[in-house]
Amino acid sequence: MMLSLLLLLQPSPEEIRKGLKIDAGLRVELAAAEPEVQSPVALAFDERGRMWVAEMLDYPNPVKDKGPQGRVKLLEDKDGDGRWETATVFADGLLMVNGVLPWDGGVVVTMAGTLLYLKDTDGDGKADVRRPMFTGFAEQNPQLRASFPTLGLDGWIYVANGQRGGKIKPGDREGAAVDITAQDFRFDPVGGGYEAVTGFGQFGLTFDDWGRRFVCTNRNHLIHLVTPNRYFARNPFVAAPPPKGDDNSNANGAARVFPISANKTLAARHAGRFTASCGVTVYTGDALPAPYRGAVFTCEPTANLVHMEVLTPTGGSFDARPAKEGVEFLASPDAWFRPVSLQAGPDGAFYVVDMCRSEVEHPEWVPADQRHRYDFDGPRTNGRIWRIAPEGWTRKMSKVDLDSPNGWARATAQRLHLEKKTKPDEPKTPEGRARWAWLGGDIEKLLDDPHPGVREQALQLAEKRPELLEKVAARADDPDPRVRWQAALSLGAWNDERILAPLAKIADANPGDRWTRLAVATAVPTRAGALLALVKDETMKRELASLVGARRDPAELQLALKDPSRAVLMGLAEGLGRRGGRLADVVDPALLRDAADVALKTRTPEAIRFLAHAPWESAGPALASLMESDPSADVVAALSAHHRGEVSPILMKGWKAYLPATRREVLEAMGRRAERQEFLLGEIEAGRMAPGELGANLARTLLNGPHKERARKALPAPEERQKVLDRYKPALAMKGDPARGREIFAKNCVACHRIGALGTPVGPDISDTVFKSPEQLLIDILDPSRVIDNNYGVYNVRMKSGSVLSGFIAEQTASSLRLRRGEGQEDVVLRSDIDEMRGSGLSLMPEGLEKAVDVAQFADLVAFLRGWRELK
Repeated sequence: MMLSLLLLLQPSPEEIRKGLKIDAGLRVELAAAEPEVQSPVALAFDERGRMWVAEMLDYPNPVKDKGPQGRVKLLEDKDGDGRWETATVFADGLLMVNGVLPWDGGVVVTMAGTLLYLKDTDGDGKADVRRPMFTGFAEQNPQLRASFPTLGLDGWIYVANGQRGGKIKPGDREGAAVDITAQDFRFDPVGGGYEAVTGFGQFGLTFDDWGRRFVCTNRNHLIHLVTPNRYFARNPFVAAPPPKGDDNSNANGAARVFPISANKTLAARHAGRFTASCGVTVYTGDALPAPYRGAVFTCEPTANLVHMEVLTPTGGSFDARPAKEGVEFLASPDAWFRPVSLQAGPDGAFYVVDMCRSEVEHPEWVPADQRHRYDFDGPRTNGRIWRIAPEGWTRKMSKVDLDSPNGWARATAQRLHLEKKTKPDEPKTPEGRARWAWLGGDIEKLLDDPHPGVREQALQLAEKRPELLEKVAARADDPDPRVRWQAALSLGAWNDERILAPLAKIADANPGDRWTRLAVATAVPTRAGALLALVKDETMKRELASLVGARRDPAELQLALKDPSRAVLMGLAEGLGRRGGRLADVVDPALLRDAADVALKTRTPEAIRFLAHAPWESAGPALASLMESDPSADVVAALSAHHRGEVSPILMKGWKAYLPATRREVLEAMGRRAERQEFLLGEIEAGRMAPGELGANLARTLLNGPHKERARKALPAPEERQKVLDRYKPALAMKGDPARGREIFAKNCVACHRIGALGTPVGPDISDTVFKSPEQLLIDILDPSRVIDNNYGVYNVRMKSGSVLSGFIAEQTASSLRLRRGEGQEDVVLRSDIDEMRGSGLSLMPEGLEKAVDVAQFADLVAFLRGWRELK
């Protein structure tokens, strides 16, 4: 009955079109629809104007007994009327295909676990070549898989990570595996190289005309991935900042959207905000008026709309803002309109891929007791491709040429030159010359090009030309801040003192831009101390001094200490501390004499952290006093940095009185060194601490550490998780008190989770627990490692200094990792200092809540999680 009703309720393409709301002066028309296209999720146009479509008919799950149902369709507009009316199934039986890119007479597609190449060599319109190019992409939830193969300006094909990573290796030849945890992937289709690249997207990846890369995740609709990984790789002492995300995000974690449909959002807290952002695209076509060109558009299928943002350059990156406040670029009142990706077409118009489904949720995100509300097996044979163009516009196919005003035509021309390995003549337009640079253009000439975007490309290519140092250095005076940013990155290709003066000039010209400062930092792996003497900005001094401290070269340290300013001392302390060193070991103690007094008097986080580097004679008493009066995470971290026997008893002295947040930080510090682990075991043996207070990860560390025999005697064997679940099942039949449950949540869960205004959003967003069944909550809370979200699995990282750190990998680059744990605390570690890194097999959420919460209290906690919105 439900299926029959849905079939009756399905709106026709014309009904959808009439209801669409779009900016004045633009029109929406149908380019393709069912039966020619069904459940489309991505498209691309080839040089003949044919439309290649990835059809994900097996989303959210394959129909039972039918196997993989994904397809790649080839659509043609044979009569030239703008409607692609002829469709051929090019390849079928593809599991969860979600991306397509023309290449060398065939197409590159992303599907479950594999980057596949398809080609028709016998002319029958069907792929007879199915070659796995790369394998190893994670295969978990279909919404979290590698996607969007996209040709970059540099001639490499980029692939969005999907948020679950993988270990990627060639599928058709021998080659080492590449770990893409928290990184995207790229490969050179001509030269054969492949690697991980900075940052990662979920379902969406795009470039502007000048090669700047943008991605999105479900809650973050626009992320600019600013600095390429190769620049981090050359300077192992740079601790990279996180990628640039939403500029207009907020406490609820996503930017606002303004739907005109009565859409249903699973998590009410997400209503009116991005919850399924995908298909982020920079519009590079030429049909739409100038204000739209270079703007960024993101689909929000759960709200039935497409959002538009305008970019404003700021140094190495951009600020972004909605094009209009309170109204979207494109929106539908009909819930069947499900835009999921976008593409500029061969006519310069803007194309919208509409999956056209009654539901776009995946069952994994919907609690079992709510799934009856969703028709996951509903109609899958609909699909629409919409074209957006100005009113009165006359459709005309663009000539495939590097000088075309249409970005699709320029990109296609570049692709054809790459495939044929031909070098074109010099184009007349800046956009054409930007691509020409990567096709073998005259780099020396292009370094002086009138357009900054072209100069930016030339600077990157000049890095392989030793004789061009002086011309690259001259770009330090460039009037464009983005060119100066790239010049700083490119100058690092030379191990030459002549780069210092231009780097100092670039740094001082735009000191407020963190990306410019980072570019300068990457350029001086061995010359940060020398550059320090030339720059004026205090923040830049501090960041350079941090590099000096991390490098720990005696001569460079002495060079930096010629300027014993506060900025330099703080920077040296940060760099030394990152590698387990202390400032007191390299500077005149007189410079640190007042550190303890300042910390006790001001109690600022910076002053307290500085005590990690002061001599123990003064820092020890001050830190002991602070641990008694104000045991913050900064105090614990500063105390932990001192590798002395007195540290353990000071840390543990107030154990019984510590709040949960302090306890977690103390345990983190105690677990970092072998002698502290031994002290912990002594505390347990003496009865001053209960074994259950350790937490699962630290208990496992002790049981496998240098004192494992003693630990096995002191620590009881952990209770099997299934027995814990069975013991707590009676709570599911109890009527809990949400108010009491809130207190239990505040005491035990706020280190990693936020509900409403309560807690810290470190782990996954759990505000949708109101929709989870009590049975599912029982498993999620008491057996959190049964199914680990790859994004939140705990890694144990043993440093060469002997310390052991733990947390999940929040970001990583070629030079550093960012480990995050409870309360949002982080450790940034240099890869060069890691001795060993292993996944613990445990979730960020620890086991053992049953030690603090009895069965009745668990019923209260479940009542709060399911009813927190109704609490006053």
